[in-house]
This record gives sequence, C-alpha cells and structure tokens, in this order.
Amino acid sequence: MLFTDGQRIALRDLRTAWRLPGRALLLGMPLTFIITAVLGLLLLGVPWIEALLIAAVLAPTDPVLSSAIVGREEIPWRIRHLLSVESGLNDGLALPAVLVFLAIVDGTNTDYGALTLELIGGVALGIAVPLLVNLLIRIHFLRATPLYAALTPVAIACIIFGVSSLTGANLYLAAFSAGITIATAMPEVRDAFIEFGDYAAELVKLLALFVFGALISPALLAD
Repeated sequence: MLFTDGQRIALRDLRTAWRLPGRALLLGMPLTFIITAVLGLLLLGVPWIEALLIAAVLAPTDPVLSSAIVGREEIPWRIRHLLSVESGLNDGLALPAVLVFLAIVDGTNTDYGALTLELIGGVALGIAVPLLVNLLIRIHFLRATPLYAALTPVAIACIIFGVSSLTGANLYLAAFSAGITIATAMPEVRDAFIEFGDYAAELVKLLALFVFGALISPALLAD
C-alpha cells in the first residue's frame, strides 16, 4: 500500500503545487498529533508515551477514505490534489515516529543508533533500486516488451523486499520512497502500472480489514 501510495507523488508535481499539501503535512498533521495525544492522556488515562504512539498511528489521513474523494471529478482539483498528496505522504512521514514509540513502549534495550540506520537505509534502498533499474531498462537489449514493461514496479518491489530482508533496512520506508522514485524517474512505467497496483492495494486493504474484524469479533461478542 505504501508502494502504490508513493507512486502518486512525483517530485515535479510537488514543485508545482506544494503550498496546500505543505500546510496540511507541516501544520495540520502535527496539530492533529498533539490534540490526539492530549485526548489519549485525558480520556484513556494511558502513559504519555503510549498516548504519543496512539497519536502517531491516528494522525495521518486514511488513504482509503480519501481515495473516495480523490476519484470524483466534481470535486475541485486543488482539493483532490491536496488529499492525494497529503494522504500519500503522511503514512511515510509518520512511520518513523511509530517505530520509535513502539520501541520505547516495548521496554527492551533498543539500540537507537541501529534503528536510525534502519530508517535511513530503507529510504536509501528505496531510492537506489528504482534508479538502478531505470538505468538497466534503458539499455537496448535489456528492454521488455510493452506487455511486460508494466510489471517493472513488481520486479522493483521484489528486489527491495529481498534486499531489505537481508540487510535489515526498513521495508516500509523503502517501499514508500521507491514509489516516489518510480513516479519521479519513470513516469511512463508508473502510468502503466498504477491501475493494477491500485486494484492490488485495495484488495490487500480489504483483506486486512476482514482479518482484523475476524480476530476481534469473538472477543467483543464474548464480553
């Protein structure tokens, strides 16, 4: 899901219309984070670090809900662009905070230097692999037919998954930054893949919600 969300955001698009998404990300999301953390402390009575973790999880706009607005042509373009960019970027921006707070709540001896390298390594991997693949597919005898060229992002995703598993780089940030890199460096590949990627992501989201509901329903009904 982070991989396909990232592909909605090319750097050239941000340069032309960054003011509203910038306000939403740099002002709106931090304010939402602070308000949610305070409500967690007051209403739930949890320790402050757990309230911060709850806020980091809930503050980002849900891309599933915003996608219902982004796809409607009668909504003004500025609003659709704002929600598309903001909901696509906020998960990746909030993820490091979630990981840090999880490590603190876990209570184990966390090596924050190693955690920082894991996060940086994920971003670096997500940028390097698509750029390398982009160079390779421009070599004449390595090109794929148009039918299979749309699967180039699938190959990139598989490579990132394997390298992340071997090196310990953060897979989520790697997937998100890879999506942005593909949208920026290979827009034609992104355009050929994005419809298939959206369908796959929606299926995964629905499956995750279905499994989550199946896991919590027996306990709630028993109570």
